[in-house]
Amino acid sequence: MGVVRILLPLPRAAAKWAPEKGGPLLGAALSYCATPSWAGLPPPSPARRLAWAEEAVAAYRATADTEGLSRALSLRAHALLLSGRFEEAYRAVDEATAVWGGWAGGDAGQAAAAQNAQASPDADGAGAVRGVQARAGADQPAAVGTGTEQEAAAGTGADREASVGAGLGEVAVAPGARGGTAAGGCGEVPPAVGAFLGDVRAQALAGLGRGEEAVAVARASVAAYRRLPAPDRRDRALGSLPGALRTYGMLLAATGRREESVAVYEECAALLAAMSLRELVHVERVRPQVLAELVGVLRASGRHEDALGVGPEAREALRGPLAWTVPETVLPLRVRLLVDLARCHTATGDPAEARACAQAAVAEARKPHGAGELTSALDCLADVLGELGQTDKESIARRELAELRDA
Repeated sequence: MGVVRILLPLPRAAAKWAPEKGGPLLGAALSYCATPSWAGLPPPSPARRLAWAEEAVAAYRATADTEGLSRALSLRAHALLLSGRFEEAYRAVDEATAVWGGWAGGDAGQAAAAQNAQASPDADGAGAVRGVQARAGADQPAAVGTGTEQEAAAGTGADREASVGAGLGEVAVAPGARGGTAAGGCGEVPPAVGAFLGDVRAQALAGLGRGEEAVAVARASVAAYRRLPAPDRRDRALGSLPGALRTYGMLLAATGRREESVAVYEECAALLAAMSLRELVHVERVRPQVLAELVGVLRASGRHEDALGVGPEAREALRGPLAWTVPETVLPLRVRLLVDLARCHTATGDPAEARACAQAAVAEARKPHGAGELTSALDCLADVLGELGQTDKESIARRELAELRDA
């Protein structure tokens, strides 16, 4: 990626003087820069990704390369998602699909749009889903430990999910969906692009608090990734089945479907464990997220022994190169994992191990990238110290916790 960025002035000049030939070259170079980097390299910031993706979109608009434009728009949607701009990301998914006419045309597409208009942003476990904050992008963690403790939505939400899955999830973003010409496109959305857009749409819906719709779209995205053949180099930039499974599992947990979530996370963990080193290099950041979040969902389900069984593997996955290449991802995950393990040790009657995990969680949370989790770590430590009868130390922890909350 570094070499491509250094050489960007060359395709920019080519696109300026010969748009039809230089435009696709510049668009491809910029799209490459905007894609997630390999696990061993620090990722570019969402702002830089967005800038590159928008420039790639502009370059492709000057050409007849419909697929290149659709891919660039997909990367733009993903960058908006990583920036926390969920409403814009949701609209960007529509725009990327409309290049092929897949969203604007057809009765089913209109039905899906009508379903979106009727959906209430505050329904279907919106609080739990907003707790997730739709940070399930390729490089972002999600706070499953809190979200999974919310109650599930009522049966009416499940009924609506089925109808949304038949419309929004399987028409608006499904690969191979044929579109009309209302948006100026024709043909089929490429399968890899369609699957990736489904994953981005699901996360954007989660960020908007539309949990049941997000679950339906995430399920359709997983099905789309399952149908894909082995990805080529270009398609690897457009997400993966493990990433889509993680999104699906996270959203199931956030809407209270813990057992279903556990099954999805376990499938994802097994899939990652079976991958070769060559395959893992493209999805290595997903593995520690999946294992840490699985522990959180198991704990929230009351399966403390099972959570402790996954704990050592999860802790190991959060060590190594990822800890210094993406500390903003790893440290919060590590703190949440240690808190979950401390709670599990308390529940299984091992206060000494609970104290060790809680103290380690506080130590990690005092580091710059873990500061956002310090409150939950101190709360856990105070509870553990109280269980041990160490009231003086408990008082110190609770006093610091009160100061943090009042700040």
